[in-house]
Amino acid sequence: MTCCWLAAPVMAAELEPCQRLLDQRNALAEQAMKAEIALVRTTRERICPVLSQQADGANANDRNGLTIDYQALLECRHKAEEQLVRNQRVLYVNRQWFRFYTAAGAKLARQADRLLQPLRDQECPQLR
Repeated sequence: MTCCWLAAPVMAAELEPCQRLLDQRNALAEQAMKAEIALVRTTRERICPVLSQQADGANANDRNGLTIDYQALLECRHKAEEQLVRNQRVLYVNRQWFRFYTAAGAKLARQADRLLQPLRDQECPQLR
């Protein structure tokens, strides 16, 4: 029993670099996604300004009593995504096949993907 108790701090120390890399990768991926979400949102606001304002108002205060046509909002989002596919050049496709249209999102996604190899090299259990 003593062997396992003594091994726990050693195992934790070995996992620490993995966790740091994973946290860094996840933070970069999150920032990349936020850039793309902002682009879709801006496009949606241009296509359906009134509906977008209603949705933003409902998100800001769930108790405001607004009734939102979620089907129309979903259709508007699909139109925004279709418009991006037609009019924007894809700058990067990540390892999960998500397309990035913004320079900032593409750059951050590339950085996040580059951290996967060091995670694999260290045989981090978080990737299993």
